[in-house]
Amino acid sequence: MIRKTLLYAVLLLACAQMLYGCSASTATPEVEEKPVIAYPAPEDLPVNYRSEDFTVKAGETAIDLYNAGSNSWNQPVSYGYFDMPGASTITITPNFDYQTFELVPRSLGIRGERSGNAITFKLNGPANVTLVLDGNYQGKALHLFAQAPETDIPDANDANVLFFEPGFHDLGEYGSVPTKINSNQTLYISGGAVVRGRFRADDATNVTVRGRGILLNDYRSNDEYDDIALALSRVTHSTIRDIIVNRDTNSWTSSMYGSSDVNVLNYKAVSPRFASSDGFNIVSSHDIVFDGVFIRSADDAVAIKGMSQEEDPAKAPPVYNIAYRNSQLWADANNAIGIGAETVAAYFKNIKFDNIDVLYNYDDRDHPDVLPDRSAINIFALHGTEFKDISFENIRVEKAKRLINLQMDTSFYFGAIQGNWAWPGAMSGIRYKNITSYSDGTNEIKVAGWSDDRIISDVVFDNIVINGEKVKSTQDPHFTINEYAKDLIVK
Repeated sequence: MIRKTLLYAVLLLACAQMLYGCSASTATPEVEEKPVIAYPAPEDLPVNYRSEDFTVKAGETAIDLYNAGSNSWNQPVSYGYFDMPGASTITITPNFDYQTFELVPRSLGIRGERSGNAITFKLNGPANVTLVLDGNYQGKALHLFAQAPETDIPDANDANVLFFEPGFHDLGEYGSVPTKINSNQTLYISGGAVVRGRFRADDATNVTVRGRGILLNDYRSNDEYDDIALALSRVTHSTIRDIIVNRDTNSWTSSMYGSSDVNVLNYKAVSPRFASSDGFNIVSSHDIVFDGVFIRSADDAVAIKGMSQEEDPAKAPPVYNIAYRNSQLWADANNAIGIGAETVAAYFKNIKFDNIDVLYNYDDRDHPDVLPDRSAINIFALHGTEFKDISFENIRVEKAKRLINLQMDTSFYFGAIQGNWAWPGAMSGIRYKNITSYSDGTNEIKVAGWSDDRIISDVVFDNIVINGEKVKSTQDPHFTINEYAKDLIVK
């Protein structure tokens, strides 16, 4: 009987582990190390696009690095990428002196070891990892993209595939028009390819943009099209995945306008030039999913906007059903997560951010601490419309000037963008849950409505933790609240 009872207990334990995973006290199984898949940089790539600030090896394989351009403080930003069939030991050697290092986000749980100038750590699976030195988020930095192996590569001979083989492909210069992507077409940029140019899809469906390679744009346009490296306008049922977009000029990196049913998966943007280099903006669109993305920008990492020729927001297209999850965001200016400031839309509803690491957020290089409407997590309304059922959950902030801003106002950036509150407007049903800040900034949480009949209400702050201390009430010194906000709940 005792033997049967013990056997039954062992079987129950085994089933529980299969269903729910191992407990914290159970050792994590070792992942087998395998050679990575590296993509050498094109031999004819101009030297200014290469980075020699760092040397990287994954196992015994050298990883070529790229120079994304200089950040707001004139410091070069580097990046590199490879695929991981198994675990790999990564060695990064900065080719200059430094004192301390951080591997972020800390949610990855990576602990590097230093020997001389070399920093070594192990990755058990795909991850985006950033190296910050001497605590200086405004200095030289390295972004590494370790990805799962690519599958289902399209046929280069397919007439509906714009296929770029490994190599340097220079498609554009100042004055050149973008390459068009039509319905049912795929733009594929191979690993090891760098395509210098612009692409756009207009009034199209079933568009795919994918590949391991790099779309590079470091020039301004001179045509009737938007000055954007990758632009989707009125596009439906389409997918953007895996590519890296490096925009080294002060204009939006990627955007979609008037679009629906678009998935953006494992997209990476590295666009550090100040300013207006938004990572991937969602404008007047609905039913959109972003999952597993990385954005480094010098303006909004992501901005969800309403832009229309209509003066009355009620007549403009609504913005709704947007999910943004499992991502890393870095914004050297403006906001990491932004809804607004352009808000000409019938309404903004059912927008959800979940499991986001904000690596860095700064307000403005030229006007530090002068623009208090900028924050890591921001809703900024310039026009009378409705904001409802918007949630931010499981968000971790490494370093930022301010934490949360929820505001109605009439102008933005010294009056550069003007608003209009002639129409009714309200914000309600806004939820912040499991927000953790490790930042040494002010961590301000601001809630500012506009008037007695244009208020912010029904806002929940659930488990907001700032440097280890849970926010317990709206009397917490981190809060700034005006008279046009009510029914604020802190849990």
